[in-house]
Amino acid sequence: MTGLSLLFINSAKRASGGEYWMTQVGGEFVRRGHRVTFVCRPSLPWAQYARDLGVTVYEHGLHGDINMNAVARLALIMLRQRVQLVCTVFEREARLAGMAKRFFPSVSFVQRKVVPRIKNRLQYRASYRYFVDKILASSHSIESQLTRYSWLSPGMVEVVPNGIDLTPFNSFNPSRNVANRLGIPRGRVIVGSVADLVPSKGHEMLIDGLPNLLLLAPQAHLLLVGDGLMRARLERKSAQMGLEDRVTFAGFRRDIPEVLRNIDVFVLPSHSESASLAVLEAMAAARPVVVSDVGGNSELVIHGVNGFLFPLDDPLMMVQHVALLAANPRLRKRMGMEGRQWAEREFTLDKMIDRVEEIFLSTVEKKQRRKRRSASVAH
Repeated sequence: MTGLSLLFINSAKRASGGEYWMTQVGGEFVRRGHRVTFVCRPSLPWAQYARDLGVTVYEHGLHGDINMNAVARLALIMLRQRVQLVCTVFEREARLAGMAKRFFPSVSFVQRKVVPRIKNRLQYRASYRYFVDKILASSHSIESQLTRYSWLSPGMVEVVPNGIDLTPFNSFNPSRNVANRLGIPRGRVIVGSVADLVPSKGHEMLIDGLPNLLLLAPQAHLLLVGDGLMRARLERKSAQMGLEDRVTFAGFRRDIPEVLRNIDVFVLPSHSESASLAVLEAMAAARPVVVSDVGGNSELVIHGVNGFLFPLDDPLMMVQHVALLAANPRLRKRMGMEGRQWAEREFTLDKMIDRVEEIFLSTVEKKQRRKRRSASVAH
């Protein structure tokens, strides 16, 4: 089969892991000879990045479940780009694209799921019954929860773990360039987290646990990289606890590989995760990780080998794991290299793209075979 014409639709208001995945996949598919089109909200910075990768981008507002203007626009894009497969991320856009796809029965439909919930309502059940051909789950944890829905067709869910380009993380040597610019004193063991500052990432647990961590590892320093609606609250909390000289808020940064070279221990106490790109990046940078045992984290972190898992309701265990790593440079190095090797074996970008491409090609081919059989029966 020659290159496919693919349409990715994403209605997110800001860039996060899903948008990163979409631009990675879209850019790689262009490189492999497929024609790729994105539909996203207007004026998002990652849209220009996608254009730079050779992706055709349409910027449209995608509001409401039954927005016939949006349906008409999507149908026109499908016609203009001769789309063979649509891939969506959120439920709203799946229903809008599904209604547009009704004008093109031969178009295949794939939904990517990074959260395991589907509301058991008529519009959701109808969407997955009549529109969606395949679901891409980013972890086996999500797959196991999705398959509990008896109204999903057997074999509908395919697991495709996240993968990343390891090249930007190939320098493992510790650095203090970023730490120096941020004013972190020399001699500190930097405990870092790279994530949006939102409630689900658990940053409050990190700040609450810092006094106990300092009792066990007096040289520890917390570096929070990212921005979001929780930033002001977290800054106030650290000030009220007298921790301003032990917590650095670095804000949003683009130089994540360099930031990770400055981190000694990566920690992320998320309340939920599918397959965290931040954890994969820390592993790619050969940094030991301490993460909550939720969602797909246990599929990334081998406890005691490339990092530690802790129960979300046991913040003291998180502190103990971080303190152990803070006090033991040799253990940090060994676990970090184990994580890098694990990423090289299981979570490369090429491996992920190969699997997504295989699923897309087989889904389109299956739809075309069905169309040919229907046509032969009609004659």
